[in-house]
This record gives sequence, structure tokens and C-alpha cells, in this order.
Amino acid sequence: MPSIQQACDEVDRRVQDLRRSVARAGTSSEAEAAVWTGLLALGQLLMISFFEGRAARWPLGSRYQHAQRSYEIVGEERTEIGTRFGKVPVVRPVGRQVGAPRATRDFPLDREVGLVGGFTLPVVALVARLTAAMAFAATRGLMKSLFAWAPSSRSVLRIVDAVGAQARPFLEQAPPPEDDGEVLVITVDGKGAPAISSREYARRAMPHQARDANGRHARREKRREHPRKRRGPGKKSKNAKMAAVGVVYTMRRTADGRLEGPVNKRNYATFVSYRALFEWVHAEAVRRGYGTKKFTKVQFIADGADVLWSLQQEFFPDAEVCLDWFHVVEKLWKAGKAICRGSRRERGHLEAWVAVQKRILRHGGHADVAATIEAALAATPVTGPGNKYRRKVLAEVAAHLRKNAARLEYARLRRQDLDISSGVVEGAVRHLVGVRLDGPGMRWSRDRAEAVLHLRCVLINGLWNDFERFLGDRHVRLAAQPVPTRTHDAVLKKAA
Repeated sequence: MPSIQQACDEVDRRVQDLRRSVARAGTSSEAEAAVWTGLLALGQLLMISFFEGRAARWPLGSRYQHAQRSYEIVGEERTEIGTRFGKVPVVRPVGRQVGAPRATRDFPLDREVGLVGGFTLPVVALVARLTAAMAFAATRGLMKSLFAWAPSSRSVLRIVDAVGAQARPFLEQAPPPEDDGEVLVITVDGKGAPAISSREYARRAMPHQARDANGRHARREKRREHPRKRRGPGKKSKNAKMAAVGVVYTMRRTADGRLEGPVNKRNYATFVSYRALFEWVHAEAVRRGYGTKKFTKVQFIADGADVLWSLQQEFFPDAEVCLDWFHVVEKLWKAGKAICRGSRRERGHLEAWVAVQKRILRHGGHADVAATIEAALAATPVTGPGNKYRRKVLAEVAAHLRKNAARLEYARLRRQDLDISSGVVEGAVRHLVGVRLDGPGMRWSRDRAEAVLHLRCVLINGLWNDFERFLGDRHVRLAAQPVPTRTHDAVLKKAA
């Protein structure tokens, strides 16, 4: 291991070599490649010098205190630390608890300079940030192209597990925005992400040699002997685990009296349950001022799922409620197709009917729209080609409108310049879950999906820089192994 002075001399020599390499470059591409490669090598030398200087503060035999215990430096350990410039050799002082020679070893240098499981904190934070935005393999590929090295696949999983576990505690303690508007809006929705089954996990865990030992012809014969059952209507192939997504934002009144927003939008999501999400969102709303006189009005918007409105009555009983406009319009199109027969050939008739019902609904005539659909239901014979399905559709839509009558006050909401659609949460659902967690061929473990989801909440909320400072204060530690895979049917198997 070179001395500190030797490392400094090597830095000076590399700088001179780098200047000569740039001077010899014939094109800008050659110059840039030389500069980047040289800077990475120079960064490694500087990091070696940094670690050597810090390690020199812990000479053999020196004593120190940690966690109200006395330790003594009894030796050193040679290892490599992953930095943004590459792997660098480091000699770490090893401490032992005084009077307990068999106790666990202590590495004071790691704690002093903020090392996390053999990596610097900037590397750990960067890996976590990239995995929140792209696939794990793509993360390693990007780091390889940028820094000429990348953590192993297992290390990436360990980083995601450790940093993802800190994401929700960070979000729960993050200070609320200071410049909120006067109207608080809460909107909730959900989306499924493909979860891995025990059968799929066993197949993927099998070595490739064993999986393909007999070649493609053997696999073909196996499929013929054990054909897959055809899925029926409504059956999904990806074993989706539903992610509950909530968005909290405010609307601010401008000088002309109009409400503008969203202001200070924050996204929250979890795979646990809708109740768990509502508990989290309610706590965040309270921290922003819900239940006080800070907001002149509180609004809750969601689609027609009964579980959402049941939880709304429990957690936000005094909120102004609104059933998502586009959700209702979809119901109108469904009813219109049942009423306007032959709409595939004569689309104009269907479009005109839906346009009339939308206009009536937007002006407060939800009861009239329901009556129109009920009249069409009464006029539809019980027997006849397709009539059973048409009657079922019309009855369901009419009942839906009647049941949600108190949430269809679109005219009054529009007069108050309030939102009548859940477009904000629809976008959040796609951005939080769909873009990252619902890709082709993806099959997620429950725990890792939750970790990535919380990391995406931090990233999309624009709080990543604060999150990195939070990680530095928490002294994050990587587990020796990634969190074991928990399949989507693990609970069912345990219960059985």
C-alpha cells in the first residue's frame, strides 16, 4: 500500500499525463474520452489518499469509545471500497471491545467516513436512485458505461432493500410544504403490479443448464403433455398485487379569483392495503393542516370503488366528495351502447346520446340521467337476442348513478371552481407504478416491490437531495444477503 506522500506524488504525475493526453488528441471525442478516463483514475488516487489519511488517525493500540463501550485498535484489514471512480484498495483499522476478545469486530473508519457495506454513501444513493427509475440490469449497465464498473447484482438488491426501507420513514418525517393553497385535495386510486408466484420463482431459481438440459424439443413435448389451461374472461396472467396510490395537493386562489393547482403535490403509495394508505395519507393531511382552519375547503375525489368511499367516510368525513367525472362518462358510454343498437355501424347516434347525457349531468341533472337509463331498461324486453346483457348493463349503470347521487354534484363543484376528475392520481398511478413496476416480463417479490415503490415516491416528490442527507444521518447498513423473495401466494400457502 503506497504512503500518503507517494499517493500525492502519483496524483501530480497523473495530472501531467492527462494534460499531455489531451494535447495529443486529434478530435473532441478522443479528448473527451481521455479526460473522462483520466479523471476516473485521478479520482481513485485521490480517494486512496483520503482513506489513507483517515486510517492514519487510528494507530495500533489506540483506544476509543463507541455506544458507551471501550474499544482498542488491534490490527487492520485490507479490502476494496466501491466509489464513483471505481474500486479502491483501503486498509481499515480493526477494533475490539476491551476485555472481550471474542466480541464482534468494529470498523471505526467505516463509521467516521460514512461507508455503507463496502461502498461510499454517494454510490449507494446513486444506485438506489437509478433503480427507482429503471430496471436493475439497466442500472448496472448504465453505471458500467459511466464509471467503468458497477456493483454486483446481489449488491444492487442489498442496496435497494436497505435504502428502500428508509424511504417511508423519510417521507413520514419530511417537513410539509410552507406555501400551500387554501383548498386541500385528496385523491386515491390503485394499480396492479405483477407479483411472482411460487411456481415461477422455483423455475427462475433453477440453473439455466438444468432448465434447458434437454433442449427445445423436450420443452415442446412437455407443453403437449401438460397444456396450459385457457384463461377465462377477466382472468389475468400476471398475478397482480394492487398498489394503493394517494395524492395530496392544494389549490391556490389567484388575483382574478380562480383556483389554480395542483400546488405542492405529494404522492404516497403502498402495496399493503387501501386502509394502510388512508392511514398514511390522513397523517400527512393532518401535518399539512387538515382539521384546522388553515383550509377553507377539503375535497376528496375517487372512482366508484366502494372500499375507497367507505374509508373516506372514516378518515375524511367532512370532505367535499366527488366521483371522478371520466369514470361516470365511461358508464354513460357503456349504457349508450346498450341503448343505441347498431352503434358500430352508426356511431353518430351513440355519440349524440352520450353528449346529451353528459351535458345534463354537468348541469346537475344526475337524477334525470338515471331516469333516462331506467326508462330504457323498462323498454328493453326480457327476452330477445342480447337483451339479457343489455338489461344487466342498464340496471348496473342506473343503480351506480343512484347510489352515488351525492357525489355527482358537478354543477355546484364547477361553480366553486373545484376539480371534478381524478386526473392527478391517474397520472401518479401510471408514473409511480405502471412505468417502473409493470414492465414486460417483470415479476416482483412483495417486499422489494414495496421498497422500489417508496423510492419512487421520494424521487417523484422531488425530495431526493433531502433523502440523501437523511441517509447520511441514519448510518444505513447493508444486510449480508438480499431480502428473501416473498411470493404473491405466500400468505395463502401459509394459511393452508
